[in-house]
Amino acid sequence: MLIYIILILLFLFLFYVQFNFANIKGSYGEKRVNKILAKLDENEYKIYYDLYIPTVENKTTQVDHVVTSPYGIFVIETKHYNGWIFGNEKNRYWTQVIYKRKEKLFNPIWQNAGHIKSLENYLEVNKQLFLSIIAFSNQSTFKFKEVFIQAKVIHFTELIKTIKTKDSKILSNEQLKEINSKLEKLIITDKKEKRKISKEHVNTIKLDVAKRKVPYYDKTKCPKCHSDLINRKGKYGNFMGCSNYPKCRYTRKLS
Repeated sequence: MLIYIILILLFLFLFYVQFNFANIKGSYGEKRVNKILAKLDENEYKIYYDLYIPTVENKTTQVDHVVTSPYGIFVIETKHYNGWIFGNEKNRYWTQVIYKRKEKLFNPIWQNAGHIKSLENYLEVNKQLFLSIIAFSNQSTFKFKEVFIQAKVIHFTELIKTIKTKDSKILSNEQLKEINSKLEKLIITDKKEKRKISKEHVNTIKLDVAKRKVPYYDKTKCPKCHSDLINRKGKYGNFMGCSNYPKCRYTRKLS
């Protein structure tokens, strides 16, 4: 009897891990970046993570990491991916290649540009104060053919070095204090409240899609985040998946 209970529990655990693999993987990547950023001098750098920034449309956008300092504001988008990564600044989608399997991901430079725009409006500061950083895990291999202008695309281990390349002070103590004060208002320590905010964030996106009258059954847009749906191949055949994966995990069976 005991062996059956153990097997059932093991099966449920494996099912949970498989079902939530993308979220678990993403969470691990963000925690890894948090640990790296903690090495920065706390007297000069202030670290914020998992912030929900209000937008001009009275919605929110979720930002992985924000680091403030006298040298500027660093906005970091974390990508815990492996395999080969192809893309450039102009492409709407980048490509991840693992052996013969290809997956598309929404251009993270565009994604982070949206985050920075929301921060620019919320903090009421000049966009020249920001540096966009796209941080991939060390298990990924870059196959870029062009130099990036709008953002720094790096591996996790290059984060500290990249941040410290900015060594000229462009913010006064008073400006930095005001910026940090506004960001601290967005910190949510209560887990229950954070789940509520996260749920409201997702529901707002769904409502926005509904207002645009984009029925999921006959359109190519994701009903959760309104990103494009793309044809993917899985263990059980082809299906439609959100191009914003792993941020969004919506899937739909092909008719």
